[in-house]
Amino acid sequence: MSAIENNFVVSMRYIMRNAAGEELENTLKSKPVSYLHGGTGIHTILQQQLQGLRAGDKKMVFLDKDTSTTSEDFIFEVIIDEVREALPAEILLGYAVQAEVQRCEADCSCYEHSGT
Repeated sequence: MSAIENNFVVSMRYIMRNAAGEELENTLKSKPVSYLHGGTGIHTILQQQLQGLRAGDKKMVFLDKDTSTTSEDFIFEVIIDEVREALPAEILLGYAVQAEVQRCEADCSCYEHSGT
């Protein structure tokens, strides 16, 4: 099982909250979001916190207004669904392009939030 490192495509789901704990975005019941690790798909500070994780890992990651370009603090509860080597075209383009395979029931009930 591969670990997250540069030139790997990461598929994940997450809950994003502001510093007050208000939920701003929740993709737990959606198709995973994919990005090229080392590319520009997500903030570098978030990528650093995901480095080394593997499929199935869960982690709380933080985007702090004092160390990033955001105007407020954000907290992400992340679940890693898949980590795979990027295709040469993805590395060249700088983002994930391959369609993801849905490994879930049609209603995405397997993506229920566990509270952890």
